[in-house]
Amino acid sequence: MSQPLVTLVTPVYNQAEYLAATLESVLAQDYPALEYIVIDDGSSDDSLAVARRYEAAHPGRLTVLTQANSGQAATLNRGWSMARGEILAYLSSDDCLVPGAVRRMVEVLQARPAVAVAYCDFWLIDAEGKRLRESRTEEFDAERLSVDLVCQPGPGAFFRRDVFEKHGGWRPDLRQVPDYEFWLRAAGQGAFVRVPELLAEYRIHEGSASFRVMPEARAEEIVRVMQAYWAAQPGRPGAEHSIARAYSLAAKNHGQSGRIGAALRCFAQALKRRPGLLFDLGIWRQLLVGFLRRGWYQLRASTRAA
Repeated sequence: MSQPLVTLVTPVYNQAEYLAATLESVLAQDYPALEYIVIDDGSSDDSLAVARRYEAAHPGRLTVLTQANSGQAATLNRGWSMARGEILAYLSSDDCLVPGAVRRMVEVLQARPAVAVAYCDFWLIDAEGKRLRESRTEEFDAERLSVDLVCQPGPGAFFRRDVFEKHGGWRPDLRQVPDYEFWLRAAGQGAFVRVPELLAEYRIHEGSASFRVMPEARAEEIVRVMQAYWAAQPGRPGAEHSIARAYSLAAKNHGQSGRIGAALRCFAQALKRRPGLLFDLGIWRQLLVGFLRRGWYQLRASTRAA
């Protein structure tokens, strides 16, 4: 079969410490029909200089652009808008692909023309790139995505160009869950398929979204997204459960950011809509993670530094 062109976009904002590993993981791919676009989103550190060095060392293999800070969504949309590929993907500037990842994902999409999105399992790695554990994703289920708020695609997801052309990419007004909201829309267009192989690496560090202190409005962004989603399809079952889940995620985000009162308020809203969540061990685990994970990571990092 002919090899379709793949365009992979990396948006960069102040990730000079990790960017080299990201770039090297893409440049090491064995898939020749690969267009790689790296866009620096107004970084104040050495991110642009790092990217330019790799651009000079690998002429024709990556394109580096820069712009005033516009946010991750707008940056990705710019890259995908100028892409020439039939298949599109993105890779965060602190994550990596494993060798052969692009080739494998293209094989899956070529073998299954009805599939719109392919996603894989991935490794969790620490700030130094050490693999911590495997993250095995779920088989795709639209109800799990929209009702239980389980976002199956993670790092290493690839999708067909017409998904972007139809839906317009990520919403620039979203800062916390633009990827999840994009997959919600994409799920209405075509099938998703899980590739049960560890093809990417998701880096966990103090500056990553998993640990970052977030403003109050950003912590509750998932609630607004789900309220709008269900308002657009009145009468469809699952709305109350979904919005209750959204409030529980907002509670976790507030707890992670040290706002105990706001966390309790959101959890009360979740229980109001779905009292059974009080007995859901997964919800309590999620809340506990929100309250403890940042402190745990900082303790781990300080111990490692000592």
